[in-house]
Amino acid sequence: MLQKLIFLSIALSIFNINAQTGASFKYKFTYKLTYQSNNKDINSKKNEEMLLLRNKNSSTFLSKNNFIRDSLLLEADNNNIRADRSKFPKTKFRYKILKDNSKDSIIVYDRIFIDNFKYKESKKTIKWKITTDILTVNGFKCQKATTYFSGRYYEAWFSNEIPISDGPYKFSGLPGLIIKISDSKNHYVFELIAQSKINQSYPNLIPTSNLYSTNKSTFFAKYKDFKDNIVAKMAQSGFTLDKKHEKRVKERQKKRNNPIELGDAWYLDH
Repeated sequence: MLQKLIFLSIALSIFNINAQTGASFKYKFTYKLTYQSNNKDINSKKNEEMLLLRNKNSSTFLSKNNFIRDSLLLEADNNNIRADRSKFPKTKFRYKILKDNSKDSIIVYDRIFIDNFKYKESKKTIKWKITTDILTVNGFKCQKATTYFSGRYYEAWFSNEIPISDGPYKFSGLPGLIIKISDSKNHYVFELIAQSKINQSYPNLIPTSNLYSTNKSTFFAKYKDFKDNIVAKMAQSGFTLDKKHEKRVKERQKKRNNPIELGDAWYLDH
């Protein structure tokens, strides 16, 4: 227990270290993501903290644990020591979503097992309908907007008290920051829980090893292929499992049947 507390203390201190290179951010918005990984089991709901890192012209969205992991790897590399990854905080969300105000598309970095992928997606995919509904959400006066994106209907509450046209995940384009957004089944709910001004660089934002540029449909097709043939795919990468672990891995994958995006072809037969 003490070792775990020491590790977390070190991770959080590294989290606040200013690096010398990489993307630089001025604002940090922390969201609590509540998600249901199994669409038939409400008890599969879990929480994870996510970060929206902003500067004047762009932002990056990723899990807090993913950011801490990158910080620990950087610290280990700078000190020429081998990082013990078994002690790193875990995340179910390895994507990094980059939004640039001057461009019509976002860039997504995501991972399938040991391989990293990069693809672009048009911001115009998300079309908002702004309503006249007003509500105070987490202390902010908000207005309601709705959209349909990748198989889910969403209700968003945004506030022009924070005049930043951005939000969690791939969502942006409203006249204010999205304070809360949820799909119609409450399987994925993002809520703003903290904000702060920072002066932070992120030197290892972009994956450099095993990185493949592709398009969104190809990425999801590869993801489906990996899920459908996970044991064989792991073996191809040098990870051979015994029968007991094969069964466990297959059962775990079968229960993870409720990704945030349902509209892609890879998912339709699940």
